[in-house]
Amino acid sequence: MHKAIILMYHNIDIPPKGARIPNLYVTPRMFRFQMWYLRLAGYQVLSIQELVAAVEAGDTRHNMVALTFDDGYEDFYKNAYPVLKHYGYPSTVYVVSKLVGKNNVWDSRNENFAKPLMDWDTIREISKNGVQIGSHTKTHPELTRIQSDELNKEIAGSKNEIEDHLDRTIDAFCYPGGNQNKEVQEAVKKAGYRHAVTTQRGHVDKGYDPFALRRIPIKLITNPLSFLYKIHTNSEKRKGKQS
Repeated sequence: MHKAIILMYHNIDIPPKGARIPNLYVTPRMFRFQMWYLRLAGYQVLSIQELVAAVEAGDTRHNMVALTFDDGYEDFYKNAYPVLKHYGYPSTVYVVSKLVGKNNVWDSRNENFAKPLMDWDTIREISKNGVQIGSHTKTHPELTRIQSDELNKEIAGSKNEIEDHLDRTIDAFCYPGGNQNKEVQEAVKKAGYRHAVTTQRGHVDKGYDPFALRRIPIKLITNPLSFLYKIHTNSEKRKGKQS
């Protein structure tokens, strides 16, 4: 049976020496291989909206994949965007609206590095060229640990900020760190988003929850063989059931 999957990326770059969480990185060379292989293997690369609509309609004619990038790092523009343009692949980038043009202040100490984020001019450019922009909140907090009023500011406020800068509707949301519960999901629905991705592993199957979409993490340790294993087998679905 054909698969519908969402791949999860963070940094597309070579991890700097001393990086405490190198698995947030995929090297540019490996990323190019992965995008080439998706074409070679006959995967249909779709936007998230197209992918979930195909699943809903029972379209099983092709293996389908959506590409997502969390946080909006500057290295997306430098190393991923040209490759995506080359293949004509759509993608989704989730930005932290209040920190656009700054850096990853939410975890720079933990990672041992301040990593630059794309600015609004860059985000506007990519949004006109096949990249859907989604919200990753205003400041990247742990959403289940903040009060309801602050929760709504982070979720609805980010949507409003991005829409003001891009002059278009923002439908996509990503839970920072995958941190979510029923209250958080309800706030995302209330804000007007149409779907949200998690860090829970698995595929997008019939009967999916649009506000708890599962993804497949792609990391520095994802070598060519493990990439093929992730996308061609049910290993990620099994891991999702175990978590």
